[in-house]
Amino acid sequence: MVSVLFGLIAVAEIALLGLVIALRRRQPDWTLSLLVLVVLALIYDNVVVAIGSTLGEGSLLRSLSLPRYVTHALLVPLLIMVAVGLGRRYGVRFLAGRVVPAWFGVLTLLLIAAGARADIVTLDLQPTRYADTLRYTNAAANGPPIPAIIAILVMIAIGVALLVRARWPWLLAGGLVMFAAAGAGAAVLWLSNLGELVLILTVWLTAARPQPREALIAA
Repeated sequence: MVSVLFGLIAVAEIALLGLVIALRRRQPDWTLSLLVLVVLALIYDNVVVAIGSTLGEGSLLRSLSLPRYVTHALLVPLLIMVAVGLGRRYGVRFLAGRVVPAWFGVLTLLLIAAGARADIVTLDLQPTRYADTLRYTNAAANGPPIPAIIAILVMIAIGVALLVRARWPWLLAGGLVMFAAAGAGAAVLWLSNLGELVLILTVWLTAARPQPREALIAA
């Protein structure tokens, strides 16, 4: 039953991917291009977990599991730059100019490097069962996923700025849901993945919202 839930999350994310791509065609924007990459990684992750018990232990599932960790390490920190792009779009003052966004870019690269070390360089895949699911997890993992946590905290901070600047609460709401779901995901696996779905939905809602004229002027 839990495997089916992961499949349903993947289907919902595929639908969201279509919405993001459609929005990207109407509004060419590097922010949405990065978001497409992140959503593709999340879809892949959910699909592999959903079919894991059907495939069973072995080289096939192990090989399919490797990209889950590679894409997570390389792409999830990009959510920082997605949030920065959205903040600039709505005229968040501390993101104006080039200096602060550049520092966020440096932070993103550092988190990618840290994630690559944890989930690529030292990756040790071992089969793990949860309810009716079977997936390969990183036995070498030590402690919480710091890059992902920092990315979520940055999104929450920019979400607060959007709430103040544009009276738009949804990016903040998505970040808070994701933060809570990530913590609960240690005990209830699917909650973290459901939180990712909610976060991407709120990012899309924020990107799709018509910009107020004053934000366009200030950007």
